[in-house]
Amino acid sequence: MPHNIVILVIMKNIIQFILIYIFLSTTILLAHNIKIHTYDVLPPLAFKNDKGELTGVYIEIVKKAISRMPDYSVTFVVAPWARVKSDVKSGYAFAILPPYFHAQDWLTDEKPQRPYIWPYSLPLFTQKDVVICDERVTVKHSANYPEDYAGLDFVMWRGDGRAGIKFDKMVKDGKINVTLLKDVISTVRFLLKGRADCTIASKLPFAWYVKQMKMNDEFSNNAKGIVLKEHSIISSNDGYLGYTDINDEENFPYKKDFSIKFDIEVYKMKKNGEIKKIVNQFIK
Repeated sequence: MPHNIVILVIMKNIIQFILIYIFLSTTILLAHNIKIHTYDVLPPLAFKNDKGELTGVYIEIVKKAISRMPDYSVTFVVAPWARVKSDVKSGYAFAILPPYFHAQDWLTDEKPQRPYIWPYSLPLFTQKDVVICDERVTVKHSANYPEDYAGLDFVMWRGDGRAGIKFDKMVKDGKINVTLLKDVISTVRFLLKGRADCTIASKLPFAWYVKQMKMNDEFSNNAKGIVLKEHSIISSNDGYLGYTDINDEENFPYKKDFSIKFDIEVYKMKKNGEIKKIVNQFIK
């Protein structure tokens, strides 16, 4: 091949490489980096692992969905939940993870009040609050909560208000006894020692702590042979990705496009079983 033709071929390849590089670089620059505000204190829903990396059921669902949206990338902003709510209420945060669909919790201060989160994504995961007891405890199969748990000893995580007003009244009236501990894992250990009959917990976090204890052989050291059994489901709430509705057209003109594409990816993940697989990787 003549020397000048070789040079032309090389120059053509170089030009093609430069054009491809410019195209890819431009595409990356045009992609919107979405900032999602969340917490990191409730394993396995949203927490930092041993390497200090943010992970969890909600985090991995969102990351997977956005990874399939070429016009977007994601950064998670971690803060206390009160700050997260304030950020979305002021319109500073584009999105918040994972609010419940509780309209009374997401209203502006001025009159007339209106929701400051809108819209919500498709439901990402359903959190269930359950009663968990030593299987030797005698409670009716279809027990009414909390009435049919009268006379039992409960252990609870201090500050956890999920038991409800009726339960609290029964405690006040001396119909149910409650021991308060510092965290969820302490309640599991308390139950395994036979020092209480039941607890009330968010189902998935409780299962996650049990898994950690099994990995550390704490269950094999269960001298009393206690088996924990799930009883009543006392409440059920879906977690969502919620978008600010404050100054959104000005600050986040891509909100509608993002929310539609995100829901499409979440729908696909629900249908093909990917969300279930993400949940299982934290508790199986």
